[in-house]
Amino acid sequence: MQDTRRWIRLSAIQVRWSEADTAFVARSEQLPDLTFADSCSSLAAVDGLLELIERSCATAAVPEPG
Repeated sequence: MQDTRRWIRLSAIQVRWSEADTAFVARSEQLPDLTFADSCSSLAAVDGLLELIERSCATAAVPEPG
């Protein structure tokens, strides 16, 4: 299992407020297909995205970005 914390760049994560979802939505430029939304906190959206990335990498063969 690879250590995702080694290659995930926090600077590549963006958070925006979504009126449609009434939530903060976090996404990473490194893995644009994964997003995480939290209705109360932008920090919780980032934390949730990081956990989602770690779970996804543990269960699938996600190539490590160069």
